[in-house]
Amino acid sequence: MTPTPGDIFAFYNARLNAYTAIQVTHVETDKKPAKVAVLTLDWRGKTLPSDAEIAVMQPKVFDFFFWNARFVHRWVSLPVPPGFTHVGHKPSLHDAEVNSYSGWPTGSSFYSQQQWDARPKAQRDRFKEAAATRDKTPLLTLGDVSVNLSTQRLDGERLAMAGDLSVFDALPLLTNVTTDRPIAGLFDFLRKHAFVYEAELCNHGEARVDLRGTYLTRLSLDVTGVTELFLNDDLEHLSLLGTPSSDLRIHANADGRWLTVMLIDPDVPWQGLDALGALNVRQGRDVDVAKIVTRFPALSELRIWGAPGYVRNLPSLAALSGLQTWTFYDVFGFGPEDIPASSNFPMLGMFWTHSIPADAAAAIKKAYKAATANGLDLAVRQPRKPEWLAANLDNPFRDWDGTEGITAAQAKKGAALYKTARADALKVAGEADSLAALGPIVRTYIEAFNKLDARNNFIFTEEREQICMAWQQIVDAVDEKRRELDAGPVDRTALDELMDSIRDF
Repeated sequence: MTPTPGDIFAFYNARLNAYTAIQVTHVETDKKPAKVAVLTLDWRGKTLPSDAEIAVMQPKVFDFFFWNARFVHRWVSLPVPPGFTHVGHKPSLHDAEVNSYSGWPTGSSFYSQQQWDARPKAQRDRFKEAAATRDKTPLLTLGDVSVNLSTQRLDGERLAMAGDLSVFDALPLLTNVTTDRPIAGLFDFLRKHAFVYEAELCNHGEARVDLRGTYLTRLSLDVTGVTELFLNDDLEHLSLLGTPSSDLRIHANADGRWLTVMLIDPDVPWQGLDALGALNVRQGRDVDVAKIVTRFPALSELRIWGAPGYVRNLPSLAALSGLQTWTFYDVFGFGPEDIPASSNFPMLGMFWTHSIPADAAAAIKKAYKAATANGLDLAVRQPRKPEWLAANLDNPFRDWDGTEGITAAQAKKGAALYKTARADALKVAGEADSLAALGPIVRTYIEAFNKLDARNNFIFTEEREQICMAWQQIVDAVDEKRRELDAGPVDRTALDELMDSIRDF
């Protein structure tokens, strides 16, 4: 069904153990993709709402962290996903213009508000007051490095310059801690600060990491050398950095049911998180789906980004009957015969692919077309033929081919510039002065992109990052060759500064 303004839907959130409700306020079907605006309502219940409960529903007001009297009101794509039940209708409760886009609300904002409300009121009031005033009074200064009273993020340099971490207790808005070095007392410090919800901890030097009692919801952790990891109950996103070992065991609330894990190594040598809910594999080069399914049989979300990568044993995915989200990006090695039937995934609400084999893409469109009538959000973009893969396997700008706003000529030129720069750089890899040898090459590389962009602007934030990352791949290859020749490492800092001084984008 196509919703109409005023329609109310309920969705059961297992973590809340309750239903929440949303109302459709706007419908836009004359443009593609068709979409509706939905508003989260101030109601939750153990069962679907009664007519009497619907009659008194109002917009839900959220005020956790930096939100103040805020509604969750956003555009979402049609059709209505599986799991959303139409429960009633009433005049739209909020007709303001809608400017945000996201997925269908499933109750996560309720959970965030619930966790915020569980913190001591005096601390919450202090946070809100500090957020409103933004006091810039210096708390700590050492040379050019300073920390003021409205600081929200502390890095390793600032943490290390304090003789005692308790000096940072005066920061009411501290929400993020990032460090690239061991910091004495860091984990106790995190437990003490109720508003630090995000951390990136690298080179911490701990074999046993215990984060129980912290308030983190997002964590990036270097697990090199770690043998035991205890996660706090509220953690939602865990990014594993470094090199995990088979000795590592990870302990989590509900064995990881509510957790999303992001990693690069899809072989998962570590133990624990047997009930993991969501897995994101990035830069995957060889991904065995059978191993993933065996290791994490309760997955409701699987996203794989290749570099590009090869996927093996794809038919094994059929065992994940609870799968709700499935995305493949830049992965190959499978054909039409490997695509599991849509009947294996009764709860599948999103199936997106980008840059996969053309014959498999065609099979997916055909096999899953009927499921779109039941709410599946299906998107199959940029199918690739074998000859494209052969020509672009080592091309860091392969994403440009077919991207809106980038012409085929620009994509082809970008690939050629990378290929030439890489070949030239490897020829001089053994030179003693790496800056003198590579400087002219990076200059030619960047100036060519300057000229290409000047003709028709297409290099923006994402494209700029891709150009810079492609150069870093070249430097990585040069460094590898220099190690074979017992030469010193490339002076990356000097090359980066040279690149920044040349580029116009």
